[in-house]
Amino acid sequence: MFTLMAQKNFGLIFQKENKLNIWLVSREYAGIAEAGGVKNVACSLAESLLHLGHKICVFIPLYGCTDLSRVENFSETWRDSVSFDINGISTEVFFSRGIFNGVEIIFIRHNSFSEKKAVYTYTFDEQKQNPEHRQGEGHVDKGFLNMLFQKSVVYYSKNCLNDEIPNIVHCQDAPAAMIPVFARFMPNVSDFFSKTKFVVTIHNAGPGYHHEFKNIEEAERFSGLSQKILEKGKNGLCIEPFLLASENACITTVSPEYADEIISGKTDTAGLSEGFKKKEIELIGITNGIDFSKYEPSDKKKSLLPFEFDPLKNDLEGKYKCRDFFLENFASKKSLDSKNFADGTLQFGFIDSAENKSDFTYIAYHGRVVHQKGIEVMLDSAEKMFSSDLPVRFIFAGQGSVELENSLIRFTEKWCGKCVYIKGYNKSIARLAVAAVDFSLHPSYFEPCGLEDFIAQTFGTLPVAHATGGLCKIVDDETGWLYFPNTSESLQTELASLVNIMRYAGRDIFKGMISYASRYIHEKYSWNKVALIYEELYKKLLAS
Repeated sequence: MFTLMAQKNFGLIFQKENKLNIWLVSREYAGIAEAGGVKNVACSLAESLLHLGHKICVFIPLYGCTDLSRVENFSETWRDSVSFDINGISTEVFFSRGIFNGVEIIFIRHNSFSEKKAVYTYTFDEQKQNPEHRQGEGHVDKGFLNMLFQKSVVYYSKNCLNDEIPNIVHCQDAPAAMIPVFARFMPNVSDFFSKTKFVVTIHNAGPGYHHEFKNIEEAERFSGLSQKILEKGKNGLCIEPFLLASENACITTVSPEYADEIISGKTDTAGLSEGFKKKEIELIGITNGIDFSKYEPSDKKKSLLPFEFDPLKNDLEGKYKCRDFFLENFASKKSLDSKNFADGTLQFGFIDSAENKSDFTYIAYHGRVVHQKGIEVMLDSAEKMFSSDLPVRFIFAGQGSVELENSLIRFTEKWCGKCVYIKGYNKSIARLAVAAVDFSLHPSYFEPCGLEDFIAQTFGTLPVAHATGGLCKIVDDETGWLYFPNTSESLQTELASLVNIMRYAGRDIFKGMISYASRYIHEKYSWNKVALIYEELYKKLLAS
């Protein structure tokens, strides 16, 4: 914990009474620019730390897709611009500022960001403008974008006064992981950050998520750092931002189970596990929370659902009204034929509305449609269940890999009337798909933390998940079900058992479990409680 002497040594205004000045750095932020689960962590952690009395400043790029509708006091020009080189190109960056739910937001302004219509990947409209920019694929200039973002945050210090020096800079995932290195070694800024402590949180250590440099020469060109510094991040030929960060920051990840899997090499990290092990780096696992105020099913304005209900009180009448509403408006033959789709979504397949809705068990998958999420396992399991003529209906929702999206489309065509796929993303429909069903699927091959299981439990939907990483926070047979190994046979066995229980005993047999699961996560995983763990970590770092 802080001492008065430590506070005097730092001499910063926001250390009074243990209140800290914290910079939170993220490429995405819920309600402003959204992509994956990082957005929820960045937003909820920032707001929770603000409520604890700390000064929070969030840094994020200003994209072409940025939503400024709820940003207050937006100032397009905020302080002076900064200039620096990236790969031999002189670059000038501007800053804007606004307030979002009380949190100060600094927007990084540059044409390379403002021309992007999504945070990390190209959109359908961008593909139409340039066929080489394929929908769902990463930006071709992602290396430049990451350097642009990180250097901009560090160079922002040139605009700051001494009482604005951050105690903590918390960097979210690989696109922000180089910031501690730049802050320590870039000329003209290292003095500013000399007393600052850095935290880098790994949200996904899987292949394709490291944003690594392919060799040390590329790293030197883009970063401007010497090969002597960059050598410390070497992993084979690649230079890893996470390994470089570990020399200058505390490394955390989003669940203790995932931290153990990374260090032990039990999950595929494309060599990152070996790099951490060789350096004897400690990973601290802190399980993400959930901000219930953004999902509360007893308040339609918060949940975005058409009907209200409360799993905590065993009031599920509105949940089944949500099911009927979804089936009629987004999963029926009528809604398919009308082609009156909601913004951002397309419907494929339908669920036969002539059948008695109550006769079936409803199971949903909502999330990214990528290999990591076990889409193939899920479809093979669903096929086995349909072939066995079990009374079950499936709802799939999400977007991602074109190949896997097409697999889902073909599946709905094959099992006409028994399943529906909502391609794309619309927040209200996505939530409704999860709230409308009895069970949610989480067949990920690996999962650092997982938010969808929290959302499901909040909406009175019980999760069925592969026992991996952060999904192990589900208490088997108490707040949901875990299965292992991650095969279609294992998943099908688990689901068939649940479908048969519901067939013969009725839905009410799960009411007690639904209420307990919702109560359990409220008591254990509120962001207000998780933020206290981060606060303790920050203060330990500053006292060390």
